[in-house]
Amino acid sequence: MFFYRLLGKLPLSVLYGLASFVRFIFNYVLAYRKKVIEANLKNSFPTKSDAEIKTLRNKFYGYLTDQLVEFFYGVRISPNEMMQRMRFVNEEIITSHLNNNQPVVLVAGHQGNWEWAIHRLGLSGNAYDVVYQRLNNKDFNAFTMEVRSRFQGVTLLEKRESIVASRDRKDIPRAICLAADQAPQKPESAYWTTFLNQDTAFFTGMERFARDYNYPVIFLELIRTGRGEYTMSFESLASPETYDKMEKGEIIERFARRLEKSIIAYPDQYLWSHRRWKHTKPSEINIKW
Repeated sequence: MFFYRLLGKLPLSVLYGLASFVRFIFNYVLAYRKKVIEANLKNSFPTKSDAEIKTLRNKFYGYLTDQLVEFFYGVRISPNEMMQRMRFVNEEIITSHLNNNQPVVLVAGHQGNWEWAIHRLGLSGNAYDVVYQRLNNKDFNAFTMEVRSRFQGVTLLEKRESIVASRDRKDIPRAICLAADQAPQKPESAYWTTFLNQDTAFFTGMERFARDYNYPVIFLELIRTGRGEYTMSFESLASPETYDKMEKGEIIERFARRLEKSIIAYPDQYLWSHRRWKHTKPSEINIKW
């Protein structure tokens, strides 16, 4: 982990120079996940030309490599710099619920820089529980946990333990943060909808959790406005008093539509290298609500 920490000690300007070099390597030497990225882009934007897809791919490589070095810079970034680089919009939506002892579910997609988002949430003055997926590499997972834990306002919950931990913490006013656009491993029990012109599976846990505990659901849009500059915008998605009148799956559907709108507006800032559409929709689906 010494090398990871050393890398993070470099000035951000130097790290961005490294990012530009890695972008060139990803694009022209390694062709990093090129087939996956281009397939995702073409299927999501079927009306775009090959030239437009190529431009999006190149912009995505720039976004991805910047995000990579920004993660390492998290080792040294100061609270003041973090707050200047990550601007909140409408966090009072969260604050008002928590001040009334009402926990909330905060849902987002893989946009912007979610690693810096964890830092910024930790500095907000509100309590946030962040559900994360353990990484396969033991050393890098330990380093990642170290970086994510720098600021005190965030509690990290490993995904496999999050259900029990969230139940034990149900009376604590906090926001439970979920990256709700990951690909479920069991497509036969997932919620399926059309998302970016494709049959897409979504985890049902976000909706089941909100309904079981009567928590409001808030959408977080995380957008890069410049190199090293981001806006985090909070928006109400669903309220408990309406849950009895809503069809099962409606909360997930609202999330899918809102995230889709954001991706269409900022297409180079989504994690296109992820195999989001690796499953085919089953002929039979059995959701346990």
